Amino acid sequence: MGMIPESSSSAGEPVDALGAGQASEPQSKTWVFRRNCSLTPKQLLHWYLSLCAITLVIATGFLLAGFWIVLPFAGLELFLVGTAFVVYARHAADYEMIELQPNQLVLVMADGAKLTQLKWTPQWAKLSYNGKYKAPLLFSHRGQQVKIGKFIAEKDKSALHRELKAALARATCPV
Repeated sequence: MGMIPESSSSAGEPVDALGAGQASEPQSKTWVFRRNCSLTPKQLLHWYLSLCAITLVIATGFLLAGFWIVLPFAGLELFLVGTAFVVYARHAADYEMIELQPNQLVLVMADGAKLTQLKWTPQWAKLSYNGKYKAPLLFSHRGQQVKIGKFIAEKDKSALHRELKAALARATCPV
């Protein structure tokens, strides 16, 4: 299952807090990483309801033709598919966000119903990445560590590490 990074701008570059994407150095930068999902939970619900309608129409036809056993199996099938869709939909909207403001580093991680938001001072934040396969980007701040990068493609992690490291350095020592 491939994950791709997503940012607020169409070119894959961070944007300023106003979303203007100006050529000058913005005051605030945001990086957002999401799962590469083809359907939103709402679209999935509509698709599932149409699947239910079609399956029940066909199963009812078999019931009227005297093959009653088809209906319970159709119901079981719809129940199992629905259960799988619920498991999928719980995590379809998961994301990780890094927002770097002049005096604040905000890390937001959404995992199912759990939302974690951390606000740190950029001067005390440290970013590390060992370059190994499946290794996360590791933010640390005064003894606290947070892993970021489960939705980032492996080929993009080292470039993102360099970009975030440079942005943290600029936030630490503003010009």
